[in-house]
Amino acid sequence: MMYSSFEDEDLPKVNPNENLETISEYHLLSLFPIEKFQIRAEKDRDKGIDFHIELKKEMADGRWRYTNYQFAVQLKATNTVQQSDDGSFGFQLFTSNINYLLNNPMPAYYIFYHHPTKAFFYENAKNLALQLQHKNLEWQKQQSHKIYFTKKLDQQAVQHIYDETYAHGNTLKHINLFINPLETKNNSDRLIIDADLEVYSVAQNIEFIDQFGADLVNNNRFNTVIEIEKRSWPRDSATPRFYLFCGIAYYQRGNLFKALELLNEAKKLSGEFDRQGQAIIEHTILSARYLLDMITKDDFDLQMEKINSLVDAGSFFQIEKAFETLSLNRAEPAAAIRQYYDTMKKIIENEKSSFVRIVAYNKIIEAESSILLHDLAMNFTFFMGRAQRPFNSRAYLEWLQLERKFMDRLHAIEAYANKCGYQMGGAYLTLVFIKWNYEKAIHIHYLGCWNKRNFDLLKPVNGLLVQMLEKICGSLDHLSLLYQTNDYIENMISSMILKFQIQHFSGKFEIANDTKNKIFHAIDKHGFQGLKKEYETIFNKGTAHESFVEKYTILMNKLQDSAVEKGFDPYRILSEKEINYKTAWSIKDFFQLDFSILPPEQKI
Repeated sequence: MMYSSFEDEDLPKVNPNENLETISEYHLLSLFPIEKFQIRAEKDRDKGIDFHIELKKEMADGRWRYTNYQFAVQLKATNTVQQSDDGSFGFQLFTSNINYLLNNPMPAYYIFYHHPTKAFFYENAKNLALQLQHKNLEWQKQQSHKIYFTKKLDQQAVQHIYDETYAHGNTLKHINLFINPLETKNNSDRLIIDADLEVYSVAQNIEFIDQFGADLVNNNRFNTVIEIEKRSWPRDSATPRFYLFCGIAYYQRGNLFKALELLNEAKKLSGEFDRQGQAIIEHTILSARYLLDMITKDDFDLQMEKINSLVDAGSFFQIEKAFETLSLNRAEPAAAIRQYYDTMKKIIENEKSSFVRIVAYNKIIEAESSILLHDLAMNFTFFMGRAQRPFNSRAYLEWLQLERKFMDRLHAIEAYANKCGYQMGGAYLTLVFIKWNYEKAIHIHYLGCWNKRNFDLLKPVNGLLVQMLEKICGSLDHLSLLYQTNDYIENMISSMILKFQIQHFSGKFEIANDTKNKIFHAIDKHGFQGLKKEYETIFNKGTAHESFVEKYTILMNKLQDSAVEKGFDPYRILSEKEINYKTAWSIKDFFQLDFSILPPEQKI
């Protein structure tokens, strides 16, 4: 039988909903760029998910790779749903359907297509469940829920879905490295997922700090150590080295109570350390307790003396002990510095660590600066106030030659520290350089204004000296910022103390008072009450220049009184020959420096 038209044929009817489904799918696919997304439709026994969409990732070479990070989509389309007054669209969803999407370990999204406006809206299934939970704790018992869609699916939203899925994929990938549900014995005891969805194993964190903590601490990466320690909770125990390195990191960052907590744990296990490690623990605990004003300065000094006296306490403590011995040595400076040189040579002659050598050289430079300035003052005692041109004297000209050699050494050590990547070592030498110029200015000013029995304290400091000191105060600001940036708070405060003294010496009393207030603020902020007591003496006429005036005046008066008793006139103006009769210097040959030891390549 022939049919003249389709009108008389019995054919399947077109379902308008199927047309709408096809239209919505067509428009949806155009929203997800093919270079970033691989879209796979679910046509076989679909139970609620219409698409699985996989992310593609651009590599460094510009090529794209598949990730196997996927999100699920259920697409809903309508011709009839009207927009609410608030701009949202309400749609009824079965609870079973919501639960089905929630069971997906990766993100799952409802996407709603409003055909009349050709607009797409979306919502994460997890967010929908949280909203329902907030309204009704027993929402699961209800058969269906009316959901309101408000978020428009535009290119910005598509990028958000990409980023959210990528973050979830990374998190699940890392979790899978640690967990096998069928082999519980091999699973990590503790896993941490932080706010950035990073996954950490507590056991692996502890092992990492135990193995690499020394390198991290030596390279001033204290924040890295602290970050890892914070991600190592909850924990029942840790290794001794973990406690030690984390304690040192917290100490350097000024969190002294936390440092004490960790270091005391390390102390309980001190039998695991050699004598140097035990000394480091004792030293850091002692320093933290002093800064917190738990012990007095006398107690601190007494305990430090015990630590430094240990023969096998390690190079760092031997270096400190040698410096302390020099400071307390009452022998002639020439003999004392020779003895110090011999001790330091024995400490570092077989030392293969460039780090230790730099610390040692820094201490040697600090010792030499004290000796050279002491010798300048002592050579001037013979003709103080009795020479018309004291700075043309043989003593001063010879001292300038020694200063040039000293400066060459200081800059050479600084270059060595920078070559070895020891930033804080270079910073310390900058502080020594600034302190040297301040104390040199003290000597130049006061040694030229002695009047009979006293210094002329009303004489202003030379303008060129003041300009020079103002310039190095700028360097101190940069140095303080460096210390603050690296959280070396004690060093930062030491720089501010030096700045205060320079400003006070220059006659800038108001500016110096502002600096003093900033120092007290920094001390109070970090709870360094022990330092406050120590520095209060400086603010109470205890600056380096005020101490120099007091001590040198006493010395000169004693020498003058002794001369009078012996029948000499201590106030007579001397001839040029008498002024230049002799000089005495404690350092004839400086300590030989060896810059051949360089650090190995850093592994971290």
